[in-house]
Amino acid sequence: MLLERLLGLDHPQVAYQYSTLAMYYHSCGYFQMSFSYMHRALNILSLVAGDSHPEIASIYLNLGLMYQEVEQQQATADAYAINLAQNVQMYGEDNIQTATEHQMRACT
Repeated sequence: MLLERLLGLDHPQVAYQYSTLAMYYHSCGYFQMSFSYMHRALNILSLVAGDSHPEIASIYLNLGLMYQEVEQQQATADAYAINLAQNVQMYGEDNIQTATEHQMRACT
């Protein structure tokens, strides 16, 4: 990937590009490749920003949606649970973002 060469592997923009690429491949039906790219984005961002970064919660939400589409219920529930826990930690229990995550988890 071009940004990987320009910015280096440990740059948040590289992680963002991998997550965008993952969503694109998932929408095209290339599920294995999309999961690979999304996990790569998660690993890069965890390394660069730490596990409590808001974008990490977003990646887990996207992973949950991707797993839900391919009917992997346990992986969906796990991704949503991590997303919810991170939102509670970042925003607190009484935040609208946390309420939205509770609703997403209830719908699975």
